[in-house]
Amino acid sequence: MSVAIPVRLTLAESGAVALAEAARRLNNADNTSKFLSALDDNHRLWMTLAEVARTAAWAVPDRRLAHYVMATSCKAGCGVHDGDVEALIDINRDVSARLVRGRSIDSIRRRAELAWRESGRTGATLERWLIQEIARKAHLH
Repeated sequence: MSVAIPVRLTLAESGAVALAEAARRLNNADNTSKFLSALDDNHRLWMTLAEVARTAAWAVPDRRLAHYVMATSCKAGCGVHDGDVEALIDINRDVSARLVRGRSIDSIRRRAELAWRESGRTGATLERWLIQEIARKAHLH
């Protein structure tokens, strides 16, 4: 008889995967609707991460960086230039890598996908589920 051990992610791992996924969605958005959705989700993610960083005394991301990303992301496509989007993607990837401290984001992402599937997915995308998990783990709700 085998026993299934639930997949667990640390708060930092959840944040890293969510950031990597947000960067991927921003980079791959091929129409206005997808871009605006990715930008909105990126804003929600950073609002959550900024609160976690503040309450858990994380050094990454710092307040200045979080403020820049949230201010840029909340423009909802109005006045967001290609350079801004590239900066958001680069920042997400950089902070993601710093949160996992050199470990493979791909292997952590596979674990996150397993945890998401185990959760029943509850109708949320992986990225939105991760944002909810970050908030839950950090006791933000």
